[in-house]
Amino acid sequence: MPSKTTPMFEARASGQSSLSTVLGLIHGHRAITRSEICSITGLSRSTVAKLVTALVDLGFAFETGSEQIDRVGRPSMGVEASKEVLAISVHPEVDYLEVKAVAFDGSIVRSEKLLYDEPIDTHQAVGDMVHVIENLVAELQASDTSYRILGIGVIVPGQINSSTGIVRQAPHLQWYEFPIRDLLTQRVPMPVFVANDASLGCKAEMAYGAAKGATDVVYMHGTSGIGGGVFMNGTELKGFRGYAAELGHMRISSGNDIDYSGIPGTLEALVRRDDLEVVLGLKNVSDEELEEALLNNRTPASTALARKQLEALGIATANLANIFNPEVFVLAGFLRFLYRFDQNYFHRVVKKHAIPAVLEGMQVFVNELGANSLAIGASELVFQEVIADPTKYGTRAN
Repeated sequence: MPSKTTPMFEARASGQSSLSTVLGLIHGHRAITRSEICSITGLSRSTVAKLVTALVDLGFAFETGSEQIDRVGRPSMGVEASKEVLAISVHPEVDYLEVKAVAFDGSIVRSEKLLYDEPIDTHQAVGDMVHVIENLVAELQASDTSYRILGIGVIVPGQINSSTGIVRQAPHLQWYEFPIRDLLTQRVPMPVFVANDASLGCKAEMAYGAAKGATDVVYMHGTSGIGGGVFMNGTELKGFRGYAAELGHMRISSGNDIDYSGIPGTLEALVRRDDLEVVLGLKNVSDEELEEALLNNRTPASTALARKQLEALGIATANLANIFNPEVFVLAGFLRFLYRFDQNYFHRVVKKHAIPAVLEGMQVFVNELGANSLAIGASELVFQEVIADPTKYGTRAN
């Protein structure tokens, strides 16, 4: 039985109405009983019953109809997050564009993906996003389920001004001072939110995945580049202008290899997904295909490269452990299977470069949500707004 909310939902509940607090619990746990809500919030059974009924009427939850026995032997109705309330995640990358419909219960309802042979310009990027979103919405509207789409979360591998929705720079996409939120809002009739990819992945893993329940977390995500997210005592470290946790740009070598921002000797310069594809004779493959090839088709060349990248990743992890002393360290994206290639070697490197005290109790996990972690994180940009004011978003579609 859930005994507490996750750090994300604890922080969000502060200062909110009881309706928002209960909705946050339903969303965070996905399935919960009325008695568990009473235990967590301290609200009376009658108050919780009224709040749950209101949220069911607003379309954000449903009662299962099955009764569970609570700690004092009384039946308690089960409550689940809606599967019909949706947010759309939009994830542009160098070689693909992926759009997913994510339900309020965290499940992926639909997914569409475009593949690119070469990077596209910003004009085509916006056009493709709108086209795929419109196709996805049309499919959802044509289905037998009465879906309600409340907004769009855009995942960007770069620095974002969250107040303006402007991409300050996403170097490997060649996006600079790109007003993506305004351009999409002009063409898509729903709210649009934009955030950094790794920050979203970190939040998703803390809410539902490998770091659930932890308050001190360092997260690194590898795609075409390497990004990160850091939470200390349940609070995200954003920095003065909101651009903190660019962990891939941490310099760990005196070498001249440069990363996508032109900085030499960084983690991102030394640990590249593209290099793994090249050594394995692959191009534009999915993470699943790359993982299969790396782990099961080991050659002297791929083994040498993987170990070289693991050494760099281990040094970076040790540096971050020395700085932040996290409870949980999460590796995501292609870093997940790079770690799996030889995790014993990785841990030896970390141990060599870290202060022993900071490793006491620190756990290293790969992300549990896999390829869906960023989409789930992007959906949270929308669902956080919903939870803050359920009545604003609770009107059912006709």
